[in-house]
Amino acid sequence: MIREQFLRTLQKFRMIERSETVLVAVSGGQDSVTLLHLLLELRKPWKLKLGILHINHGLRGKASDLDEAFVRALAKKTKLPIDVLQAKMKQKERSAKLSLEEGAREIRYQFFEKMAKVKRAQKIAVAHTQDDQAETVLMRVITGTGLQGLQAIRPKRKLNGAYLIRPLIEIPRSEIQKYVKINRIHFREDKSNRSPRFLRNRIRHRLIPFIARGFNPQIKKALARLPHLLDVDLTFLDETAKAFYKRLAREHPNEILFPRKTFLKLSPAIQYRLMNRALHILNEAELDFDHWNRFSESLHIKRGFQLQLPKGLLASVSSDSIRIKKGKRINVSFSYPLFLGDAIYIPEIEVSISCSALKGKPRIIHKSDKSFELLNGAKLSFPLTIRNRKAGDRFQPLGRTKPLKLKRFLINQHIPVEERDRLPLVLSDSTIAIAGQVALAEPFKVTPETKQFVRISFTSGN
Repeated sequence: MIREQFLRTLQKFRMIERSETVLVAVSGGQDSVTLLHLLLELRKPWKLKLGILHINHGLRGKASDLDEAFVRALAKKTKLPIDVLQAKMKQKERSAKLSLEEGAREIRYQFFEKMAKVKRAQKIAVAHTQDDQAETVLMRVITGTGLQGLQAIRPKRKLNGAYLIRPLIEIPRSEIQKYVKINRIHFREDKSNRSPRFLRNRIRHRLIPFIARGFNPQIKKALARLPHLLDVDLTFLDETAKAFYKRLAREHPNEILFPRKTFLKLSPAIQYRLMNRALHILNEAELDFDHWNRFSESLHIKRGFQLQLPKGLLASVSSDSIRIKKGKRINVSFSYPLFLGDAIYIPEIEVSISCSALKGKPRIIHKSDKSFELLNGAKLSFPLTIRNRKAGDRFQPLGRTKPLKLKRFLINQHIPVEERDRLPLVLSDSTIAIAGQVALAEPFKVTPETKQFVRISFTSGN
């Protein structure tokens, strides 16, 4: 069964052509050793040139060295050339501030790309299984992802001048276990695969068995099928976005521009892909959900804004264009007087603020609308000052008896760091009465005894 599925996968995804050079990543575990055995069976009939790649991350001390010795012995037995990378994983992780898994992955793919070029190999074969696919899908659901992330492990993908292929991606680990037992294949057991330290291991040994017992015995197969179901739709979206990018994007050194009016007419799925493509072109960055969500919301309610993006990129949006460029957000600084009965426009943040006295007692005191605030006029000293925040600012939110640092308050309110300097603070004398469109200060609140009412309103644009 495993041989038949192996051949079907190779043919379905056109993973290997006859007479190609294929480098096989062998860790020494049962999956990679099985992959090597299956490819060895095809070596003569398909006229393949095979080689072995092994990485010793040195994370498990003597066990890592024994893995390397095992793979070297396997290469000698099969008469295949072998290339081994001695990776200093701990130093790499510390210097780049990467997790163990992220750091290992980066080292792995750099090594693969290098060896494919040196050996003039067309394919690099790795041993991800159907179980690995299912675990990856579930892991991305748990940690948060979009449709593209749910594609999880691709059966075949470009790796610079070569292709990374996964011939076992449709084979369950249980079938591999049967195969190694029947064929008496020796392999190395990696004890770290059972460590609860890693999220993948907790999903593999705890969560998936729990779901299989209580909800769906075929959960692995169902999860592994999802990326294939998404592939057709996502390919269509990517091709459509590519066509729009070619038509709309204006590329310049270190920046890419889109016309705002045309951009707004596109569906969010295409907008996201245009942005993501720009990020990737400028600095090989990926647009995560939080940044996309903030960008999308601001795009529909603000005429102009700036948003810091991953990997040192910046979105700078005006009334007529969307500019993605390299660089950090330009800090704004402003300070304006505001008189009673007056209205001012703040060009630095493109917000208008008005201040008016109300005649009589307003009917609505408690509200959720942040476009305006009602204040106790007797507590205010005019002219008010409208400015952005400064180091050391303190603010006393409603319900608190003492002020706290404004920075701490904004963090608690989950205000993104790139928006904090652009919040218009309303001050009476030197006391903050309103923290942007976020909150009213306790000393200026309206009470049943209030006799003078002042309304301060915030409007986007001039």
